[in-house]
Amino acid sequence: MDLVITKQEPRVDSRVLAEYLQNQHKNVLSLIDNYKTDFEEFGAVAFKTLKGKKLIQGGYAKSTRHALLNEDQSYLLLSFSKNTAHVRKLKVELVSSFSRFRQNKQIDSDYLPFYHELHEEIKVLVGLAHQSGSTTEERVFHMNFNKLINKAFGLKSGQRPTLPKHLRAKVTAANVIANELLIDAINNGMTHKQAFQHVKQGVNTFASISCIFAPIMNT
Repeated sequence: MDLVITKQEPRVDSRVLAEYLQNQHKNVLSLIDNYKTDFEEFGAVAFKTLKGKKLIQGGYAKSTRHALLNEDQSYLLLSFSKNTAHVRKLKVELVSSFSRFRQNKQIDSDYLPFYHELHEEIKVLVGLAHQSGSTTEERVFHMNFNKLINKAFGLKSGQRPTLPKHLRAKVTAANVIANELLIDAINNGMTHKQAFQHVKQGVNTFASISCIFAPIMNT
């Protein structure tokens, strides 16, 4: 089930819930309206109104209205429904969808700090490189290190946000390793080209080892 992200909060479209419940959306919406006070115990209910399509004969079709429910509100809606096979299936689907969202958020919170740490260290390398006469723009250094890690795991540009969690964890670890190797290279007085090769060798070694054990890790 696809969740709708509203102000960083995952929500479920009432039209989707109606479809899973095999009920008419107007009935689901009416239930939400009738028990709005109960739903608002778990936060404000977000209602959306979509303007109807323009008609050939002129004017517009009737506008449609739906609600976006948070996790607790979604479960409350189901509590008002009979515990049929469809409802039970929907409960499982909701638990799974919200659980996946929380897992992905956790992976993001783990990934970003290490990504930023690496690129802060790259800035240090850029400063040293420019002091030594390099005229390469700073953005090129950042791009090259990103490409290095992407290539090690066979990733395309822009693919990181949609990676499965096990691969995202490996890329996170690669950022940590790259940062430590870059610090080591700078402390040992390597040139920026030597530092890049030092990081490249370490990241590629890690990627090779992690791929060897991937079938065991993912079982």
